[in-house]
Amino acid sequence: MDAGCRELDHRLVSVETQLQSSAMTPSAWKDNGPSNDELIKHVVQAEINKKTEEQQDMENRKCNIIIYRIPEKQTDSVSERKESDSTFVKDLLDCVFNIKLEDSDIKAMYRLGRWSENNTRPLLVAFHNLEKKDNVMANLRNLKQPVDKFKGIGISPDLHPKEREEIKRMIN
Repeated sequence: MDAGCRELDHRLVSVETQLQSSAMTPSAWKDNGPSNDELIKHVVQAEINKKTEEQQDMENRKCNIIIYRIPEKQTDSVSERKESDSTFVKDLLDCVFNIKLEDSDIKAMYRLGRWSENNTRPLLVAFHNLEKKDNVMANLRNLKQPVDKFKGIGISPDLHPKEREEIKRMIN
């Protein structure tokens, strides 16, 4: 049984416990509030909606990578920092992975977290197609012998928090 099913079971037991411990009788519930069936339907529907949102989020992240330790240009101009990031990513993918990247290949590229002068934030790169991301992820071994400019760079897939928790749990 996966974590989602256990959570749903826990929530249903919680609703049942609340109903049983309530001072109201079943006939009073009919007159004053929702029935047990309505409460259960509401909890189940909420859980289904939550699962659907999680699946949609995972689908949205499937073409994304996160690049760590890319030097961040120290300027207050957002456009200069974005241009610097874009140039660095294109150079990285060209030199290390032999991927020629066009501007149209990238759906979005932005730093994660707040900007500060003494902090290097990770960079999220969202590709338009999964093929580019898979090509990068399949050739991560190329980062072991990079040009000096790219030493220390790390790349990982953009995972949903539940997926990250599951991976941590499996590693432990």
